[in-house]
Amino acid sequence: MDKITIKNIIILSLITGLILGLLAPVPIVGMVMLFGVLIFASPLVMVYMIMDSKYDLTDAKDSIITGAIIGFSANITFSCTYCILMALLSKVFNYTTNFFLTAMIVNSPIWLLLTFIIFLGVLCATTNAFTGFGTYYVINFIRDMYEIKHKDNKNKL
Repeated sequence: MDKITIKNIIILSLITGLILGLLAPVPIVGMVMLFGVLIFASPLVMVYMIMDSKYDLTDAKDSIITGAIIGFSANITFSCTYCILMALLSKVFNYTTNFFLTAMIVNSPIWLLLTFIIFLGVLCATTNAFTGFGTYYVINFIRDMYEIKHKDNKNKL
């Protein structure tokens, strides 16, 4: 992978994390957004970049590395956005969706919050590396089926 592709991957994953982090304080939607960052961030970014012809999955190693980069970047942005938003909502409007989590964000020391965010970043990198690996095999399966179908059509002509 070249630097421009990695830069595009990081920018798209940061945007994905920002959007999911902004939607996370909504009471029921928040859990879905967390699962979105944990599991579905890398397939979303990978499929978008493949459809935009900016990225091509060549081997399994690239898909795993790409998934890990996407997961870590999206989680860091998601966590920072969510923490800042929940701290503002808690202090200004006395609004909390999860009392324990909001109390931890507002009352814990910064080093503890950063440690928790880095831990979740590593967890997201691991799960998104796995889903990126799965995305690689699903896309290759679809490509193989497409080639088999069109190979039969070429033989008929």
